[in-house]
Amino acid sequence: MPRVFRVMRKDLDDLPEVSDKGLGVREGTDVDVDARNNVQVDGKGMSVAPNWRDINVLRLPKRLRHLKHGCTAANTWFCWRTGTGAFQQGPFAAGLTLEPDSAKHGNIAPAAVVLLAVYRTDLAATRPDWIEDET
Repeated sequence: MPRVFRVMRKDLDDLPEVSDKGLGVREGTDVDVDARNNVQVDGKGMSVAPNWRDINVLRLPKRLRHLKHGCTAANTWFCWRTGTGAFQQGPFAAGLTLEPDSAKHGNIAPAAVVLLAVYRTDLAATRPDWIEDET
């Protein structure tokens, strides 16, 4: 699995929150969905980066200002990491692929056309694999 980072809130069990802005996607913004509610395979998906320092400072919590200038997000957001492999196109987890669109950004996308609910379930299934990492 490629190593990726994402900023998300913590849920009550100290794992990433499953939500449209957490471990999930926004229909019409993050993914394209057809009339049958199938997610299109077009490289779009849940936004990730190869390092938390590559994420826009507006999304990074203020407590990290001493490590990266300009962080402005609320301290209720956390940097999460999963995977150990190279940040390159390929399998990510069951039903998911990493689709980089630059050296500093990519998307966790569906590996095939699936219902939006299935794609969201596949993303949520990775929840136990995410580790808080702000080092």
